[in-house]
Amino acid sequence: MYHQAFRCKVSNWRSTTPVGKPKPPVWCENNPDGCVKGPKQMVYWNQNEGNNVYVTGWDAAGEPKSPGYNWRMGFANGS
Repeated sequence: MYHQAFRCKVSNWRSTTPVGKPKPPVWCENNPDGCVKGPKQMVYWNQNEGNNVYVTGWDAAGEPKSPGYNWRMGFANGS
């Protein structure tokens, strides 16, 4: 598993709204209302330990569920 975190300083910001606490994403392919809204954690799946995503069964295309950073897990395109 690979993750490289960066500490950034954002300049010229205008919002005073704090960033929310990230939650583990959930599979929501056939239930858009069940998607986690707002900040999400990275997907940790199929590891020996430390998983935060659990999926079983088949997706709508008939393939085994395999979580990724896409709409099936509640990740929208763009920033």
